[in-house]
Amino acid sequence: MCTRLLLAIAAIIITDANAARILGLFPHTGKSHQMVFEPLLRTLAERGHHVTTVSFFPLKNPPANYTDVSLEGIAGLGLETFDLSIYESPNLLLKIPIVKRIAKQLMEFHPLAGMALNVCGKALDWPPLIEALKGDYDVVLVENFNSDCMLGLLHVYGIRAPVVALLSCNILPWSGNRIGVLDNPAFVPVLSTPFTSRMTFAEKLENTFIQLYHNFWFYYSIQVKERELIEKRFGMKIPDLYELGKNYSLMMVNTFHALNGVRLTVPGVVEVGGMHLDHTRKVIPPYIEKFLNESEHGVILLSFGSLIKTSTIPKYKEDMIVNALGKLKQRIIWKFEGSGEEGTLTGNILRVKWLPQYELLQHKKVVAFIAHGGLLGMTEAVSAGKPMVVVPFFGDQPANAAAAAEAGFATVVPYIELTEEKLIKALEFVLSAETRLNARRVSSIWRDRQADPLETAVYWTERVIRWGHHAQLHSPARDMPLYQIALLDVIATLAVAILILLAISWYILSKVFRLLFGRESKLKMQ
Repeated sequence: MCTRLLLAIAAIIITDANAARILGLFPHTGKSHQMVFEPLLRTLAERGHHVTTVSFFPLKNPPANYTDVSLEGIAGLGLETFDLSIYESPNLLLKIPIVKRIAKQLMEFHPLAGMALNVCGKALDWPPLIEALKGDYDVVLVENFNSDCMLGLLHVYGIRAPVVALLSCNILPWSGNRIGVLDNPAFVPVLSTPFTSRMTFAEKLENTFIQLYHNFWFYYSIQVKERELIEKRFGMKIPDLYELGKNYSLMMVNTFHALNGVRLTVPGVVEVGGMHLDHTRKVIPPYIEKFLNESEHGVILLSFGSLIKTSTIPKYKEDMIVNALGKLKQRIIWKFEGSGEEGTLTGNILRVKWLPQYELLQHKKVVAFIAHGGLLGMTEAVSAGKPMVVVPFFGDQPANAAAAAEAGFATVVPYIELTEEKLIKALEFVLSAETRLNARRVSSIWRDRQADPLETAVYWTERVIRWGHHAQLHSPARDMPLYQIALLDVIATLAVAILILLAISWYILSKVFRLLFGRESKLKMQ
């Protein structure tokens, strides 16, 4: 009895000793971002760690050792509806495809700066956040997206714990250099572009310009201004936020190369794409289940996500989609906000207000997926092995779509180019036996990993807790200026050396020729 009691006490002591104090900082107002991180935060708490999370989205039914610090009230939530009227612009200049594409990429990110500065300015005086920053922590998890305000606050409050960056998307143009990842624009498309890794010269030129622009934009529109806000509020100088960003010990990205493509990386970048997937099966509503089971040729799922409201789709575009889908022998389930409680059936199309997307994608009757290219939905599709027609609208959707097409299980029809004929042709492609086989193959590769992505994320978080700043995972390129990384100093030195050698050679040869031919001419004269 005494032995058992001693063992129980020892287990409690060991568990408590291994329980880390974790601070999570998530100042972005987008719900979909938080959906990626929530499973990790919950799992860490369930493993006995003390988790304090600062965000706009408090966790439902949190574990006992999980503390929410809500930012609700300091700013409105993120974009709730994307206005499709911007694609109906009468501006003739914007009718030119390349002009429209570049202008779209340059302008789409601009609202993120205003959102970041608004949240940062108010967060500096938000009592619950300030109180949380006065605690002691073993590791800090921070979202890397459109703000570095939290890095500045960590410095102000003297929190020197290792920082793990979490990205809900692929590596951003301003993110990779923080840990020494160099995204070469020759074969790494910027996440706002519709390019694959195999770009033409013109695409490389555009890709390079977009990458440089985004880096300058993020620094001058966000980092410089957030630093000014922090220094003004606390009356003290802080390091450049660009330099504070280099304090990352680890970067976890919501990607996996089977879907998102291969790029040069370092040990400090860990792919955890799919860690948000809930493997507990949810019940499909009976009326949808009945519609599925009665389909003779399978069902195609259509959803443009939560931001693209069907009420904002112009009537002529909606008619294009309906006409194309009506010509298919397959049935269609369309996420359509204006439908009835148990769906609205018109021909072969069932419109529903809400649908359990991941459960439906795993259903044996679902044969294809038409979607907007959001990374969460695409991750669900590749996990379920379903081919896709991707209709990208904005943000990282064009890049996600291009990556899926390059992987071989999707085809892309940009919204601005969407016609009845193109949609029918795209559906014929994804419904072909070859594409469906490719989708299953990519899915098998995507799922074939050493560990589940959530387990991977937990392992690496706890590894950083164990070793802190001692286990360096970044590349030396993080601390090198660009001219040294590109070997411009070496090239310049070699060029100068070659020029000097050429000059010396020219001088010697000219002397020799002058000496030889000068003597010969003198002999002739004599």
